[in-house]
Amino acid sequence: MTYAKLLFIECVLREINKVVGDSEWFTNKSNSKVQINSIIIYRTLSSEIVEKLEHSQSVYEIINWLKNRTIVAFKDKYGKNPEVGALNNAAGRWNEFIATSLLSEIFFDLNQQNNSCIAIFSLPNSQLQSEGKDEVSSKFLSLFNSQQFMDGNELAKIAPFKNKIFLPSPDYIIVEMTNGNTFLSVQSLLKEQAKNPDNLAFYNQFKGTLQAKEVKAAVSLKTSNRPDRRYQPLFEAATIKAMAYILTQSWRYYMVASELTSADRTIFSTAVAPHGIVMEQNFKLVDGTYLYNRKQDLMPLVEDALRK
Repeated sequence: MTYAKLLFIECVLREINKVVGDSEWFTNKSNSKVQINSIIIYRTLSSEIVEKLEHSQSVYEIINWLKNRTIVAFKDKYGKNPEVGALNNAAGRWNEFIATSLLSEIFFDLNQQNNSCIAIFSLPNSQLQSEGKDEVSSKFLSLFNSQQFMDGNELAKIAPFKNKIFLPSPDYIIVEMTNGNTFLSVQSLLKEQAKNPDNLAFYNQFKGTLQAKEVKAAVSLKTSNRPDRRYQPLFEAATIKAMAYILTQSWRYYMVASELTSADRTIFSTAVAPHGIVMEQNFKLVDGTYLYNRKQDLMPLVEDALRK
Protein backbone atom coordinates (compact mmCIF):
# COMPACT_ATOMS: atom_id res chain seq x y z
CA MET A 1 0.00 0.00 0.00
CA THR A 2 1.40 3.39 -1.00
CA TYR A 3 2.14 6.15 1.47
CA ALA A 4 -0.58 8.32 -0.14
CA LYS A 5 -3.20 5.62 0.46
CA LEU A 6 -2.09 5.19 4.09
CA LEU A 7 -2.30 8.94 4.60
CA PHE A 8 -5.79 9.02 3.06
CA ILE A 9 -6.99 6.19 5.33
CA GLU A 10 -5.53 7.93 8.38
CA CYS A 11 -7.37 11.16 7.49
CA VAL A 12 -10.65 9.28 7.03
CA LEU A 13 -10.23 7.55 10.39
CA ARG A 14 -9.53 10.88 12.08
CA GLU A 15 -12.72 12.35 10.65
CA ILE A 16 -14.72 9.31 11.78
CA ASN A 17 -13.28 9.60 15.28
CA LYS A 18 -14.03 13.30 15.30
CA VAL A 19 -17.68 12.76 14.37
CA VAL A 20 -18.12 9.97 16.93
CA GLY A 21 -16.40 12.06 19.60
CA ASP A 22 -18.37 15.24 18.86
CA SER A 23 -21.66 13.37 19.12
CA GLU A 24 -20.88 12.53 22.75
CA TRP A 25 -19.50 15.92 23.76
CA PHE A 26 -22.83 17.21 25.07
CA THR A 27 -25.79 15.81 27.00
CA ASN A 28 -29.29 17.31 27.08
CA LYS A 29 -30.43 17.60 30.70
CA SER A 30 -34.00 17.48 31.95
CA ASN A 31 -33.97 21.18 32.91
CA SER A 32 -33.41 22.13 29.22
CA LYS A 33 -29.75 22.89 29.89
CA VAL A 34 -26.90 21.20 28.06
CA GLN A 35 -24.05 19.52 29.91
CA ILE A 36 -20.54 19.80 28.48
CA ASN A 37 -18.89 16.38 28.84
CA SER A 38 -15.41 17.71 29.53
CA ILE A 39 -13.85 14.29 30.13
CA ILE A 40 -15.04 12.91 26.78
CA ILE A 41 -13.86 16.03 24.95
CA TYR A 42 -10.43 15.75 26.56
CA ARG A 43 -10.13 12.06 25.70
CA THR A 44 -11.23 12.67 22.11
CA LEU A 45 -8.60 15.36 21.61
CA SER A 46 -5.90 13.87 23.86
CA SER A 47 -3.48 13.00 21.04
CA GLU A 48 -3.59 16.58 19.78
CA ILE A 49 -3.14 17.91 23.32
CA VAL A 50 -0.04 15.77 23.78
CA GLU A 51 1.32 17.04 20.46
CA LYS A 52 0.75 20.65 21.51
CA LEU A 53 2.50 20.08 24.84
CA GLU A 54 5.44 18.47 23.06
CA HIS A 55 5.68 21.56 20.87
CA SER A 56 5.89 23.74 24.01
CA GLN A 57 2.51 25.40 23.65
CA SER A 58 1.41 26.99 26.91
CA VAL A 59 -1.43 25.59 28.98
CA TYR A 60 -3.26 28.87 28.43
CA GLU A 61 -3.08 28.38 24.64
CA ILE A 62 -4.21 24.76 24.87
CA ILE A 63 -7.17 25.58 27.13
CA ASN A 64 -8.29 28.31 24.72
CA TRP A 65 -7.98 25.87 21.83
CA LEU A 66 -10.13 23.34 23.71
CA LYS A 67 -12.70 26.02 24.48
CA ASN A 68 -12.84 27.12 20.83
CA ARG A 69 -13.23 23.53 19.60
CA THR A 70 -16.06 23.07 22.09
CA ILE A 71 -17.78 26.31 21.07
CA VAL A 72 -17.64 25.35 17.38
CA ALA A 73 -19.07 21.87 18.07
CA PHE A 74 -21.77 23.33 20.32
CA LYS A 75 -22.78 25.90 17.72
CA ASP A 76 -22.96 23.21 15.04
CA LYS A 77 -25.31 21.17 17.20
CA TYR A 78 -27.43 23.79 18.96
CA GLY A 79 -26.99 26.97 16.89
CA LYS A 80 -25.74 29.01 19.85
CA ASN A 81 -22.82 29.38 22.21
CA PRO A 82 -22.57 27.25 25.37
CA GLU A 83 -23.19 28.93 28.71
CA VAL A 84 -20.13 30.77 29.98
CA GLY A 85 -20.29 29.10 33.39
CA ALA A 86 -20.44 25.60 31.93
CA LEU A 87 -17.54 26.34 29.58
CA ASN A 88 -15.44 27.77 32.42
CA ASN A 89 -16.12 24.69 34.54
CA ALA A 90 -14.94 22.49 31.66
CA ALA A 91 -11.83 24.65 31.26
CA GLY A 92 -11.04 24.18 34.94
CA ARG A 93 -11.29 20.42 34.52
CA TRP A 94 -9.05 20.46 31.42
CA ASN A 95 -6.51 22.57 33.27
CA GLU A 96 -6.43 19.98 36.05
CA PHE A 97 -6.03 17.11 33.56
CA ILE A 98 -3.06 18.78 31.87
CA ALA A 99 -1.42 19.57 35.21
CA THR A 100 -1.99 15.98 36.38
CA SER A 101 -0.26 14.61 33.28
CA LEU A 102 2.68 16.97 33.60
CA LEU A 103 3.10 16.39 37.34
CA SER A 104 2.91 12.63 36.83
CA GLU A 105 5.73 12.85 34.27
CA ILE A 106 7.83 14.95 36.67
CA PHE A 107 7.41 12.49 39.54
CA PHE A 108 8.02 9.47 37.29
CA ASP A 109 11.29 10.98 36.06
CA LEU A 110 12.42 11.95 39.56
CA ASN A 111 11.84 8.41 40.79
CA GLN A 112 13.85 7.00 37.89
CA GLN A 113 16.72 9.43 38.43
CA ASN A 114 16.91 9.32 42.24
CA ASN A 115 15.62 5.83 42.99
CA SER A 116 12.97 7.52 45.14
CA CYS A 117 9.32 6.56 45.64
CA ILE A 118 7.35 9.79 45.46
CA ALA A 119 4.00 10.46 43.86
CA ILE A 120 1.21 12.94 43.32
CA PHE A 121 -2.45 12.08 42.76
CA SER A 122 -5.97 13.46 42.85
CA LEU A 123 -8.66 12.72 45.41
CA PRO A 124 -12.37 12.17 44.79
CA ASN A 125 -14.76 14.71 46.26
CA SER A 126 -15.46 14.33 49.96
CA GLN A 127 -18.97 13.09 50.74
CA LEU A 128 -20.94 12.93 53.95
CA GLN A 129 -21.09 9.31 55.15
CA SER A 130 -24.37 7.65 56.09
CA GLU A 131 -25.22 7.78 59.77
CA GLY A 132 -23.90 4.80 61.70
CA LYS A 133 -20.99 4.12 59.35
CA ASP A 134 -17.59 4.18 60.99
CA GLU A 135 -15.95 5.94 58.06
CA VAL A 136 -14.53 9.41 57.77
CA SER A 137 -16.24 11.81 55.38
CA SER A 138 -12.94 13.47 54.47
CA LYS A 139 -11.18 11.76 51.57
CA PHE A 140 -7.95 13.26 52.91
CA LEU A 141 -8.31 11.37 56.20
CA SER A 142 -9.44 8.23 54.38
CA LEU A 143 -5.92 7.96 52.94
CA PHE A 144 -4.50 6.82 56.27
CA ASN A 145 -4.24 3.32 57.68
CA SER A 146 -6.84 2.87 60.43
CA GLN A 147 -4.12 1.78 62.86
CA GLN A 148 -2.67 5.29 62.64
CA PHE A 149 -5.65 6.51 64.71
CA MET A 150 -5.06 4.05 67.57
CA ASP A 151 -3.57 5.08 70.93
CA GLY A 152 0.12 5.85 70.74
CA ASN A 153 0.16 6.23 66.96
CA GLU A 154 0.61 9.33 64.82
CA LEU A 155 -3.06 10.29 64.32
CA ALA A 156 -4.36 9.26 67.77
CA LYS A 157 -4.97 12.83 68.95
CA ILE A 158 -7.68 13.45 66.33
CA ALA A 159 -9.23 9.96 66.57
CA PRO A 160 -12.05 11.00 69.00
CA PHE A 161 -13.47 13.49 66.47
CA LYS A 162 -12.14 12.29 63.11
CA ASN A 163 -15.70 11.71 61.88
CA LYS A 164 -16.52 15.36 62.60
CA ILE A 165 -13.70 16.78 60.49
CA PHE A 166 -15.15 18.02 57.20
CA LEU A 167 -13.15 19.63 54.42
CA PRO A 168 -13.26 19.60 50.61
CA SER A 169 -10.77 17.30 48.97
CA PRO A 170 -7.53 19.07 47.97
CA ASP A 171 -6.85 18.85 44.25
CA TYR A 172 -3.65 16.86 44.84
CA ILE A 173 -1.75 15.05 47.56
CA ILE A 174 2.02 14.65 47.36
CA VAL A 175 3.41 11.58 49.12
CA GLU A 176 6.76 9.93 49.72
CA MET A 177 6.40 6.20 50.29
CA THR A 178 8.53 4.62 53.01
CA ASN A 179 8.01 1.12 51.65
CA GLY A 180 10.45 0.65 48.78
CA ASN A 181 8.50 -2.39 47.59
CA THR A 182 5.85 -0.05 46.18
CA PHE A 183 8.26 1.47 43.64
CA LEU A 184 7.10 -0.55 40.63
CA SER A 185 3.40 -0.05 41.35
CA VAL A 186 3.93 3.69 41.95
CA GLN A 187 5.79 4.05 38.64
CA SER A 188 3.12 2.07 36.83
CA LEU A 189 0.36 4.23 38.31
CA LEU A 190 2.19 7.46 37.50
CA LYS A 191 2.62 6.33 33.90
CA GLU A 192 -1.07 5.46 33.63
CA GLN A 193 -2.09 8.69 35.34
CA ALA A 194 -0.05 10.71 32.83
CA LYS A 195 -2.02 9.10 29.99
CA ASN A 196 -5.43 9.12 31.71
CA PRO A 197 -5.44 12.04 34.16
CA ASP A 198 -9.10 11.56 35.11
CA ASN A 199 -8.24 8.13 36.55
CA LEU A 200 -8.50 7.70 40.35
CA ALA A 201 -6.60 4.40 40.38
CA PHE A 202 -3.87 5.90 42.54
CA TYR A 203 -6.26 6.93 45.28
CA ASN A 204 -8.17 3.66 45.08
CA GLN A 205 -5.01 1.61 45.49
CA PHE A 206 -3.48 3.54 48.37
CA LYS A 207 -6.48 4.75 50.39
CA GLY A 208 -6.43 3.36 53.90
CA THR A 209 -2.75 2.42 53.64
CA LEU A 210 -0.67 5.56 54.22
CA GLN A 211 1.22 6.64 57.30
CA ALA A 212 0.93 10.26 58.40
CA LYS A 213 4.62 10.92 57.76
CA GLU A 214 4.30 9.75 54.14
CA VAL A 215 2.09 12.74 53.26
CA LYS A 216 4.24 15.71 52.27
CA ALA A 217 1.79 18.29 50.96
CA ALA A 218 -1.65 19.19 49.64
CA VAL A 219 -2.09 21.33 46.54
CA SER A 220 -4.90 23.57 45.31
CA LEU A 221 -4.96 24.01 41.53
CA LYS A 222 -7.15 26.62 39.87
CA THR A 223 -7.25 28.37 36.51
CA SER A 224 -7.98 31.53 38.50
CA ASN A 225 -9.22 32.32 41.99
CA ARG A 226 -12.57 34.07 41.72
CA PRO A 227 -13.07 36.49 44.62
CA ASP A 228 -16.13 34.59 45.87
CA ARG A 229 -14.23 31.28 45.82
CA ARG A 230 -10.82 32.46 46.94
CA TYR A 231 -11.40 31.36 50.51
CA GLN A 232 -12.42 27.74 49.80
CA PRO A 233 -8.84 26.49 49.42
CA LEU A 234 -7.88 28.59 52.44
CA PHE A 235 -10.41 26.59 54.48
CA GLU A 236 -8.78 23.37 53.23
CA ALA A 237 -5.39 24.77 54.16
CA ALA A 238 -6.58 25.88 57.60
CA THR A 239 -7.99 22.45 58.45
CA ILE A 240 -4.98 20.52 57.18
CA LYS A 241 -2.52 22.86 58.90
CA ALA A 242 -4.45 22.68 62.20
CA MET A 243 -4.30 18.88 62.11
CA ALA A 244 -0.62 18.97 61.20
CA TYR A 245 0.10 21.24 64.16
CA ILE A 246 -1.63 19.09 66.78
CA LEU A 247 -0.17 15.92 65.26
CA THR A 248 3.35 17.41 64.90
CA GLN A 249 3.38 16.65 61.16
CA SER A 250 5.08 18.86 58.58
CA TRP A 251 2.28 18.79 55.99
CA ARG A 252 2.53 21.72 53.59
CA TYR A 253 -0.12 23.46 51.52
CA TYR A 254 0.41 25.12 48.13
CA MET A 255 -1.64 27.29 45.79
CA VAL A 256 -1.19 26.92 42.03
CA ALA A 257 -3.06 28.97 39.42
CA SER A 258 -2.87 29.94 35.77
CA GLU A 259 -3.78 33.51 36.76
CA LEU A 260 -2.81 35.24 39.98
CA THR A 261 -4.00 38.74 40.85
CA SER A 262 -2.16 41.00 43.26
CA ALA A 263 -4.93 40.27 45.78
CA ASP A 264 -4.31 36.52 45.39
CA ARG A 265 -0.60 36.93 46.03
CA THR A 266 -1.14 39.20 49.02
CA ILE A 267 -3.69 36.97 50.69
CA PHE A 268 -1.94 33.67 50.01
CA SER A 269 1.48 34.96 51.07
CA THR A 270 0.39 36.70 54.27
CA ALA A 271 -2.62 34.77 55.60
CA VAL A 272 -2.11 33.52 59.16
CA ALA A 273 -3.26 30.02 60.11
CA PRO A 274 -6.34 30.24 62.38
CA HIS A 275 -4.74 28.06 65.05
CA GLY A 276 -1.89 30.58 65.06
CA ILE A 277 -4.32 33.26 66.23
CA VAL A 278 -5.28 31.07 69.19
CA MET A 279 -1.60 30.41 69.96
CA GLU A 280 -0.75 34.11 69.42
CA GLN A 281 1.82 33.11 66.80
CA ASN A 282 2.03 34.07 63.14
CA PHE A 283 1.92 30.58 61.65
CA LYS A 284 1.97 30.70 57.84
CA LEU A 285 -1.15 29.25 56.24
CA VAL A 286 0.05 28.78 52.62
CA ASP A 287 3.61 27.54 52.09
CA GLY A 288 3.95 28.71 48.51
CA THR A 289 2.02 30.25 45.61
CA TYR A 290 2.94 29.36 42.04
CA LEU A 291 1.92 30.68 38.64
CA TYR A 292 1.60 27.75 36.24
CA ASN A 293 1.51 27.84 32.47
CA ARG A 294 4.15 25.30 31.46
CA LYS A 295 5.69 22.10 32.80
CA GLN A 296 8.81 23.84 34.10
CA ASP A 297 6.62 26.15 36.20
CA LEU A 298 5.72 23.14 38.37
CA MET A 299 9.29 22.18 39.24
CA PRO A 300 9.79 24.72 42.07
CA LEU A 301 6.58 23.48 43.68
CA VAL A 302 7.76 19.85 43.56
CA GLU A 303 11.20 20.74 44.90
CA ASP A 304 9.78 22.72 47.81
CA ALA A 305 7.17 20.09 48.69
CA LEU A 306 9.84 17.38 48.91
CA ARG A 307 12.48 19.31 50.81
CA LYS A 308 13.30 17.91 54.25
